[in-house]
Amino acid sequence: MVQNVNGDSALSGRKEREMAYRREAILDAAQEIFESVGYVNASMAEIAAKAEFGVGTIYQFFPGKQELISEVIARGIDRYVAGVGRIMSESLPWKEQLEAYIHYYLSWIEEHPEFHRLIYEIFYSQIPEVVSRIFERFREIRMQEIRFIQEIFTRANEEGQRFDPELMSLTIPGMLHAIGDNFHLGLLGTRPTAYLSRILQLILREDYCD
Repeated sequence: MVQNVNGDSALSGRKEREMAYRREAILDAAQEIFESVGYVNASMAEIAAKAEFGVGTIYQFFPGKQELISEVIARGIDRYVAGVGRIMSESLPWKEQLEAYIHYYLSWIEEHPEFHRLIYEIFYSQIPEVVSRIFERFREIRMQEIRFIQEIFTRANEEGQRFDPELMSLTIPGMLHAIGDNFHLGLLGTRPTAYLSRILQLILREDYCD
């Protein structure tokens, strides 16, 4: 008996693609619901309805709401990290790379306000399994960005500048994080990206026009 290897492989491939599609559709629906009503108020039934699947289908992929919110936030973080990674991989002069990083960070805050609000909710809700996972991911990202900023200012010093790379790697993320916090609290008089030129002026100690 001759087995239809190619047919079995094609069937398996279609099944995997269908499963991947369903999983992404569930995460898209979950993110929309979580961002709309918050994690605490969201229900698996609402998410299933939004995704146009039965509740049982949701549970085939995610054991519960905690696992689902963890994946939603992890996916959002991964998308942010991918953007930072692209900036890191570009061969740019140090000033341009610094500007690109700061602009990307501020743009992300500005374009994803509900996602950031959701992160704040999770941290303040103190759901141990979720918070610990997100905390470790944020720690990894911060270490990556610290090294990246240190490298930028090390290159600047090689060109005759006199920066403290370690201090700058702590100061810049702190400054950007403060802008993000105040934006989410509704305390900014303008959008986050409007601060780009002033941040660069402060860091570079020179007139800067965007």
